[in-house]
Amino acid sequence: MKTTRLILLLLTLCAATATAQRRLVVADVETDGIIAGANVEGNGYYAVSDSMGHFTAPDSCRTLVFSHVNYESRIVNLEEVRDTVFLISKLLNLKEVVVFGKVRYEEDGLDELRRSLRLQRKEAQLMANDPGKPASIPLGLLSKLLPKKWRSGYRKEQRQKHHEDVLREY
Repeated sequence: MKTTRLILLLLTLCAATATAQRRLVVADVETDGIIAGANVEGNGYYAVSDSMGHFTAPDSCRTLVFSHVNYESRIVNLEEVRDTVFLISKLLNLKEVVVFGKVRYEEDGLDELRRSLRLQRKEAQLMANDPGKPASIPLGLLSKLLPKKWRSGYRKEQRQKHHEDVLREY
């Protein structure tokens, strides 16, 4: 009777150790957030963490390899892990970005444009007094008033710059 109980006890202990598994969680080091979809590979073992970051690892595997698209791969010894495996992010998080702008018109160009507009205004007033003379606008002033993309030859210049850049990179 005692021997049968002893044998049954030994069998249940062996069965319990044969099916032993550990439930672990995969998390981010910085945010402590769970990582869903992390690949876990071991000695003949493969699993993917679920939506809560959980997976079960058999005790037969001593080391596991964790990988994810956004995280660095990591090899972990199961004896050193309690319940959570932390992965380090590949993405760089910038703390502060400073953007500087450039003035659209430089001060000298803006003053020159204002002077030429004053002269044009005076000429227009004089023309209004003398209706027999046709009004004219100089092309230099017109080209400064129009945006660059509306000026003649702008697209040709852009194509040439693009071709030069391509040839330089080649």
